Amino acid sequence: MAKQQEKETFGSRLKTIGMAIKFTNQRDKLFLPLEAAAILLPFVIVTALVVFARFSLLWYISAVFVALLAGLVVLNMRTSKVVNQEAVGKPGAAYALIDGIRGWTVTPGVAALSETQMVHRAVGKAGVVLLGEGGGKTRKLLGQEKKRIARVVGSTPVYTFLVGEGQGDDFSVTEVRKRLMKLPKNIDSKTANHIAKRLDALGVGMAIPKGPIPTSVNQGRAARRAMLRGR
Repeated sequence: MAKQQEKETFGSRLKTIGMAIKFTNQRDKLFLPLEAAAILLPFVIVTALVVFARFSLLWYISAVFVALLAGLVVLNMRTSKVVNQEAVGKPGAAYALIDGIRGWTVTPGVAALSETQMVHRAVGKAGVVLLGEGGGKTRKLLGQEKKRIARVVGSTPVYTFLVGEGQGDDFSVTEVRKRLMKLPKNIDSKTANHIAKRLDALGVGMAIPKGPIPTSVNQGRAARRAMLRGR
């Protein structure tokens, strides 16, 4: 089934940010020092301005907001780096890295040859994007899936990409989110939602063999969501 973003409460938002902090800290030795520096620096600057330039103490209020923003920026950057590194070489990585992006309806494993050779589908304002994983044989599967959904999508653009670290791949799995966001906007949100529902009703092509996405990718996906929610 296609997955769309779900609304989060403030409490659940804090929980997912906490998950991202824990996930990143366990894998990135530089995370805590950089996070501490980002949060403390605004207060150091404001303190210097208050002491030496006679600035008002009210500037500390601004420092709080700047510190929070800086902390989130560092968390986003370091979490993204760790998640990308964890995803390389893992089955289902392309799906894990785009699941939760605002404006996209993502469906994993719409077609598959094995647990490592599969096609995922994303529908957004760019149109329909088919992402293949698993090497050269998957490129043929991409073509088959594009042909299968042609009667449903009509004139809507359908992009196909083979992602991975091999020479025959279009780009690395670590670039998948960036590439997706750079695609031109060809349809509006209403049309995209309509197409996503029709494709969901169409079902899958060659069913993906049963088996979970590796634990490390699932953990990374949860951490990634913390940074993507609300964007």
